[in-house]
Amino acid sequence: MKSNSKLLNYVSHLLSDDDALRTFLVDPITEAEGIHGITKAERAVLRRTIAHLSNNSANGYTVSRHLGSYRRSLRLLQNVLHNVGSKMVQDVLTDPQSENATALYPFSVVYNLPSGSNGPVDFTCKGNDFVDQNYGGPYAISTPAYTVQLSNQNPTIKEVMDEVNKQYFSSPVMPYTTVTIDGDLYVKSFTPLSVYELTADLSNSCYDLTTNPSADYVFWFYSINGRANPNTSGSIGTSFADQNLNSGDTVFWQLIAPDATYGFQPCAITSGNKYVKK
Repeated sequence: MKSNSKLLNYVSHLLSDDDALRTFLVDPITEAEGIHGITKAERAVLRRTIAHLSNNSANGYTVSRHLGSYRRSLRLLQNVLHNVGSKMVQDVLTDPQSENATALYPFSVVYNLPSGSNGPVDFTCKGNDFVDQNYGGPYAISTPAYTVQLSNQNPTIKEVMDEVNKQYFSSPVMPYTTVTIDGDLYVKSFTPLSVYELTADLSNSCYDLTTNPSADYVFWFYSINGRANPNTSGSIGTSFADQNLNSGDTVFWQLIAPDATYGFQPCAITSGNKYVKK
């Protein structure tokens, strides 16, 4: 699932590798440009995004935040890049000079996945910490923006996903299973590239907020154009089989329990910063 973008590949690397992220925070040039091949401009934007450094900063921070704090900044950049990139692909497909420009409507799907799995994993009733500590977090691997064209201007998310599986490769790129809750379909598992199944079963009683109001377990969560659905809140949300899209929408999937608050972790003196020690 490597991208043609070296920056996207490097962002994914930093999201899942603690040592690489620590190295970048102290020395943002050597590995980023020399080994991973990102450009000076990409490295500068990446550095300022995650460390919030000014243009004139000659050295790193004198204190370092919790790695999870830096990764939130990385995810923001990754989200923006994926969303903008998917729209650029759609722009090509909807070229006004094309004879089919007014007959077909573009939609994209991006799948964010945990890493480090050699077989099926059941994440049912597991929290974000379990995914972070054992599988690189929910954004360790991001697929390309799979883009399809439909004659329907307002299909459901399910219809777009099914078209992605129909059009990409000889076998479905992202087969999935579902569970039915109160008559509505919800995603139970994805099997990336038909290799290994990743399950989070919303029908399990641990997700029942009436009996377990403090439940905070991961599930397959979708957002549209990088934002959670603004029209639903609380409870279990709208089924992907019922949620309609508008032409040009990009759907993001992630295995996550959305945080209500972030909070702040303690800061510590940066190790390896010779300038500060001096």
